[in-house]
Amino acid sequence: MMMKARASRRLLVYIPSAAAIALTSCAKPPPPVYAPPQVIPTVMPLPPLGSAENLDLPPIDAQGLYITPNRNMTGEQALWHVRMALNVAALSCRDAGDIMGVNYNSMLRIHVLPLSRANMTADATYVVKYGADAVTMRDKIYTVVYNYFSLPPAQKAFCPVARDVVTTINGMAPEALIPYAPEALKRLEKPFQDFWAAYADYLRRLEEWRRRYGVPSVQILPCPDNDPICSGSGGKTPPPPGAPAGAYNIPPAQIFAPPKANPTLPK
Repeated sequence: MMMKARASRRLLVYIPSAAAIALTSCAKPPPPVYAPPQVIPTVMPLPPLGSAENLDLPPIDAQGLYITPNRNMTGEQALWHVRMALNVAALSCRDAGDIMGVNYNSMLRIHVLPLSRANMTADATYVVKYGADAVTMRDKIYTVVYNYFSLPPAQKAFCPVARDVVTTINGMAPEALIPYAPEALKRLEKPFQDFWAAYADYLRRLEEWRRRYGVPSVQILPCPDNDPICSGSGGKTPPPPGAPAGAYNIPPAQIFAPPKANPTLPK
């Protein structure tokens, strides 16, 4: 009797363990955990050197260069454009000791005669081209040239070039200035040519980015007639935006066309 009781108790002990094993073997494994796909950020291209987003590229000539107000300048005209570029640099390229300003003023003293003659040639050229409107057109075109060399994004690269050019000019004999002027103008132009090339590349990359990822559209609605506060327009539709910075307000044909004949200067 004692032995049967022990056997029965032993059997009762092992039954729950066997049932647990059977249940475990029948349970389904948990589903696999999949990691979410990696998100690759896409950054919209930005204009180079902190420039604006709405600049108009100048036209390009057959050699792939951007057409600027300095195109086709030779002789005294080229020298006068060099002088205008260096004048911009003297005002904007300020550093310790104002090296650019000091060297520019030295240039005006050292080369007063060739620079005066270049000024006379430029004035006479505008008389030949524009007649009674010579002074007005000269002032307008000079403004375009000054604004061109003042383009903010290009100043960092322009300033060291301007310092090198004015230093070279101050070490020259006066009669060497005219032959050197086209080369100097080309050097002074390069930072701006490089900037426009970088801006064209930005526009290309921006267009590619928009094709790939889309671009949000923004619709500007006119202000309601009964809302005089809307955009400060007094209830009228806001006017269209003005021309972007750098746009020319003079027909390019008038700016870029070289003179047909050299004017005769007074002796």
